[in-house]
Amino acid sequence: MFKWFKRKKLKFESEFLKTKSDEYSFRWLELGDDDNPFNKKVLDISSYTSTTMAFTTEKEIAEKYTELRSSLGKELIGFDTSNFKKTHANLEYSHSGEQLEGVAFKADSMDCKWDIYAYDNYLFFSRSWDGKLIYKASYTITSDKILISEILFNDSYSDDEAKNDVHFLIKSHATGQVFPHTIPKELTSDSEIAQWSFVKFGNRAYCACYDNIIDTVVVIKE
Repeated sequence: MFKWFKRKKLKFESEFLKTKSDEYSFRWLELGDDDNPFNKKVLDISSYTSTTMAFTTEKEIAEKYTELRSSLGKELIGFDTSNFKKTHANLEYSHSGEQLEGVAFKADSMDCKWDIYAYDNYLFFSRSWDGKLIYKASYTITSDKILISEILFNDSYSDDEAKNDVHFLIKSHATGQVFPHTIPKELTSDSEIAQWSFVKFGNRAYCACYDNIIDTVVVIKE
């Protein structure tokens, strides 16, 4: 059920990371492991992302973030996407059939890096720190589903990245599920993966995956 919440370098030079612990337990969960609920091999990075805090010492950024907490995202409706790339998608999500308008997800701290809005049959995915629009996804609603057919995206991203990120953001932010996100294959060390994931997805990045995540399902184990 799609729910509403009321409440290529993404790292800002002025963003600092502070952790509550210096010890982390990163572990690759192989396909078929008893404690891996997905049909993908994933790296559990939750010990890092759940204890790390993001903050800034720059007044302008702090004020912009605070200002955006009261925004309904309507300023994104007329945002010029003429320089955006476009990719076709075939994403679908269970839904009640109710029409959507307004805030789909709102970051409640600087540790959470995204805001999501819905207007005029588009979902707008923007960065919570600066309000920058990254993805704009066209959707239709049926009696029991939301269908995303097309994604416009910032030209610093690729087609596959756009589809995987939008899918992850809907699953993890809009519907509140624990879900894997896709990482670049050039990231090799566990700590590097954890840090990259937090910078991009914040405290909702629990498990990382090298694979395409569009076909990810939860494996029911007997």
